[in-house]
Amino acid sequence: MPARESVALVAIPLLLAVIIWLPPWGLLVGVGAAALLAGDELLTMARHRGAPCGRGVPLILLAVALAAAWTGGSRWLLVALAAAILVVPTLQLLAPNRPDGALAGAAIALFTVAYIGLGAACLGWLRQWPPDPWGERFILLFLATIWAGDSGAYYVGKGFGRHKMSPRISPNKTWEGLTGGIVTSFAAAALARTAFGLDLAWSHTFAVAAILAVAAPVGDLIESALKRDTRVKDSSALLPGHGGFLDRTDSLFYSAPLVLAYLLLVGVIR
Repeated sequence: MPARESVALVAIPLLLAVIIWLPPWGLLVGVGAAALLAGDELLTMARHRGAPCGRGVPLILLAVALAAAWTGGSRWLLVALAAAILVVPTLQLLAPNRPDGALAGAAIALFTVAYIGLGAACLGWLRQWPPDPWGERFILLFLATIWAGDSGAYYVGKGFGRHKMSPRISPNKTWEGLTGGIVTSFAAAALARTAFGLDLAWSHTFAVAAILAVAAPVGDLIESALKRDTRVKDSSALLPGHGGFLDRTDSLFYSAPLVLAYLLLVGVIR
């Protein structure tokens, strides 16, 4: 069995078990660990390109931001991010080679904390804020829709892709693959709503599917652009056939704030 399918065969049932059998904190622990690994990979990619960015301080600040978000809500996430904006450039003064690289190092560290921190925090809130069993069932729909869209885009693009969507950023992505991903995203959302007994109006179900069908590929393209810039193929080799944790969470972290914003705006989540 190819490595891509083998990893998925182990990881997906494990994640489903965490969501179904553990309270919300179980998924928060997993999301936090994945965010820290993804952040470490992003910082490593930047260093690979020669950027003078540290490792420990950004990851500590990311962990603090997520802990603040999940224990205190959105207000405390903003406080943690504001603190990071002050802490990072201040600590740049302690580096022996400063001022050389001070701007690049601070910018990369803050981007890592803010970009991954916001996405991971919102993904956790999608599980944490709604009462069970709604929150549990919705996060299953969220993940199933993204996974199905990603798989649909991959296999349709691999089998039928002819027209490149963004050849300079991600030469393997095609418009045919994107179409396959959109179709499978809507199909997966409809199937998940029915299979999991989720009490969500069909109009909202398809609105979420539409957001994910667009946002997930955009998140993936953003990470592809970062990889192109830093001259790496995968963010790491931790997940055979998939790359690293940043490769697997890019679409999740990018999509979560948009879906959460929609659910709050329409009053599904209060």
